[in-house]
Amino acid sequence: MREIFAIYWKEISDAMRDRRTLMMVLASSLLLVPMLLFVFSTVMSQVESQAVDRSVMAVNMKDAPGLENYILRQGYQIKQAPADYEEKSRSKELIKPVLLVPAHFEEDVAQLKRVELEIAYDTSNRQAEMGLNPLRRLLNGYVQERSGLNLMMRGVSAEVLQAVVVKERHISRPDERRVTITGMLPMVLIMAIVMGGMFAAIDSTAGERERGSLEPLMMNPVSGLQLAIGKTAAVATVSILIVILTVSSFFPAQSVIANEALRAEFQFGVKDALAFLLVLVPLAAALSSLQVALSLTCKTFKEANVRNQLLSLTVSFLPLFFILNPGKEPAWLGWVPVMAQTQMMNQVLKGELVGANSIGIALLVSCLIVSGSLLFVSRKMRDVVME
Repeated sequence: MREIFAIYWKEISDAMRDRRTLMMVLASSLLLVPMLLFVFSTVMSQVESQAVDRSVMAVNMKDAPGLENYILRQGYQIKQAPADYEEKSRSKELIKPVLLVPAHFEEDVAQLKRVELEIAYDTSNRQAEMGLNPLRRLLNGYVQERSGLNLMMRGVSAEVLQAVVVKERHISRPDERRVTITGMLPMVLIMAIVMGGMFAAIDSTAGERERGSLEPLMMNPVSGLQLAIGKTAAVATVSILIVILTVSSFFPAQSVIANEALRAEFQFGVKDALAFLLVLVPLAAALSSLQVALSLTCKTFKEANVRNQLLSLTVSFLPLFFILNPGKEPAWLGWVPVMAQTQMMNQVLKGELVGANSIGIALLVSCLIVSGSLLFVSRKMRDVVME
């Protein structure tokens, strides 16, 4: 154990020596979650502001008094769109879609002519696009009311033609909305783990091979397993530190959430943080051991960096499965590293209790990865000298 601790402290000292890279990794782990939550909440506020805003921007509403009356009865205000509404929408100065009423609209409707109402907006103006659905619902209501009046004037009840009525009933829990908005957070945590340990893993293996300091280290009376444990433990320590800092950043991040509803729903407490650490610490150790094993197969820092970037890209995109395929996840996901941890983190965000069986399976898989990587590294260490 004395030799293992000596190697461990040597690797930790080397990792701490590159302070510029270390500070960049630490700063990103502390700032990434607050920035992400701020962006999420800002977008959510924009969507809700368009849904709550009870105004309609229109052109030539004077030719549609019936439509104007209907809109006012729904509690909306009608505002005259500026003459240069196209230019202002392109420049993002106008953040609402514009309703274009054709000339002689009311006369054509009274004569049962086919008329068209246009909604003008710039597709690159995201805020204006968010106001489309409320305006569409408003116009659909007017069309239904007008059609019903036309039928009644001819002695036909609108209910005869509308035998089936479809209504929506929302049964999702309030915390489901929270996890939908913050569904990217598990992916951010996984990325922080991978990127945090990558540089330490490369520097302690391929970096030392390139500098020529790895061979003298292995001339000491230590076994390959001791070297593997010492180096892997040092890299895992850096990764676990990144995990702790990133999870801790959730607490101050709650104060920068711009949306009041999301701030009230997203209550990340100490129990949630402990659950995240219980899930992520074994994964950090497993990914660190994989990075050390992968980096040791490379002779240069550049080669190891490319291979680890590919590993990081693969690992970071695995959580996208839950964003693209929400719903009931298959049972086999519990045996897949990264995906199992993402599933458990989503359960924590939903306020659900993570099962001991799920934690046990994830811990078992992480231990198998660490054991296999340590065995590979311990054998590869002696082969490096012969290459």
